Amino acid sequence: MDFLLLTDNLPYSLALALVILLGLVEGFSMVFGLSLFGLLDDLTPMEMDADVDTGVSGVTGVAGWLCLDRLPLLIWLVLALTSFAVAGFAINYLAISFHGALPAPLSIPLAIVLSAFSCRILGARLANLLPKNETSAVSVDELSGLVGVVTLGCARKGFPSEAVVKDAYQQKHYVLVEPELAGEAFSQGTSVVLLNRNGQVWSVVQFNDEI
Repeated sequence: MDFLLLTDNLPYSLALALVILLGLVEGFSMVFGLSLFGLLDDLTPMEMDADVDTGVSGVTGVAGWLCLDRLPLLIWLVLALTSFAVAGFAINYLAISFHGALPAPLSIPLAIVLSAFSCRILGARLANLLPKNETSAVSVDELSGLVGVVTLGCARKGFPSEAVVKDAYQQKHYVLVEPELAGEAFSQGTSVVLLNRNGQVWSVVQFNDEI
């Protein structure tokens, strides 16, 4: 207990306390027929459609690498907080064993990096164990004809960029887009219409609201 209450361990003790609090809130909410799991997922209706192995950065790449797109938000949050707490405690325990507890400005970045790898590795395994949830939102292939907005970089033929599009249920989909015609370029903030999907990349044309 003395180790947990060390000043340098305060961020990790708070993270662990938050995990316990989330568990208690979820338990009490289920008594009344509610679920914090479902509430958080409803508040953040996001679907990641791009393959992170394509090397895309931005929201799609980071969230996909961290397995945020494959786990319910509350489960991912518990995993991230627990990993952060365990990593921080382990770092300071080893540091104390050899020299002394690391100051928070040094230990926190290390703990964040370790927790990110934990989310990547453990999150992928956990996602394979969870049942797939059915959704009322449209499938990815039904996004054709919808309007999206380029969120990252500049999309050119052969060099896709990230865009976000909302389906009829207001669920966000982050997709890769490139102009249908060579020579065109769609910068960040450009509204585009999704046409055809080839693998992970959508062909798009610029949206003109005057038509």
